[in-house]
Amino acid sequence: MINKVLDFVAYLKAKPGFYSVEDNLDETLDFSEKAFNFIASETKEDFIYKWDREITDEDLKWLRISSLKLDWELTLENIYLYGGFKNWGFSDALAFPPQPDYKSIACEHEFFNEEEKRFLKEETNLFCKSAHGMGDGTYGIFHRTKEKYPFDILYLDNGRFFKTNFNLDSYYQAMIDSMAVCGWQYFYLNFEEIKTKCGDFKVGYWLLYPYTEGLIESPLGRNITRKTSRLDAVFHHMEVCVYLLPKIFPDKDFSYHKQRLEDFKIFLNK
Repeated sequence: MINKVLDFVAYLKAKPGFYSVEDNLDETLDFSEKAFNFIASETKEDFIYKWDREITDEDLKWLRISSLKLDWELTLENIYLYGGFKNWGFSDALAFPPQPDYKSIACEHEFFNEEEKRFLKEETNLFCKSAHGMGDGTYGIFHRTKEKYPFDILYLDNGRFFKTNFNLDSYYQAMIDSMAVCGWQYFYLNFEEIKTKCGDFKVGYWLLYPYTEGLIESPLGRNITRKTSRLDAVFHHMEVCVYLLPKIFPDKDFSYHKQRLEDFKIFLNK
């Protein structure tokens, strides 16, 4: 899977034309075996100290791409779309306390109640920031406890946690299959949970930014405002992705995403 992630970044980096892409692929590929072995050894010790158990080789392999990042953006048919990811350091994510800038999310989002703030600060840590580095508050995070390892993976989007069925391999495979488009995780979440947690909730910035305030004129994006529920905005964004991704990446298969959108529409109309 590590090679698949690296190949994915190389694929996007090589795309011609209207793409704007930033990455650190070359720097990541220069990560030496000596450096990996040193960090792996340190992480093993830190993990035993923190969790009183040994880390798996499956988790250690992710240290090879701990700092890998990718940003892409484009405008097609007058619609702006972007994607990408930034790995936040798997050694930190697995074995160290949350970073101050991650813990500060609780203060930035008034949507968290006190228990959610405690949960964020004490039981989670991020391993991957989603899409474009715009401060959009979307993360892949570990729910870290001594009782359960490997850790569960959650999706955090601007004040709402979502359960997933991902392990690290399937998380990154789904990201690749979705071209790391912003908000790709919603195609893999439980519909009932999306509806419950987004139905009466403020739209997130990443959902609002491309689709309103005169930034684009596409009929696909004229009806999202700051008063739109996040549920409506998420569904609309999924429509945009299903419409645009096959046009942007005609060599890729998005039949899964199309079917999930249809199933979500049926679910919402029950």
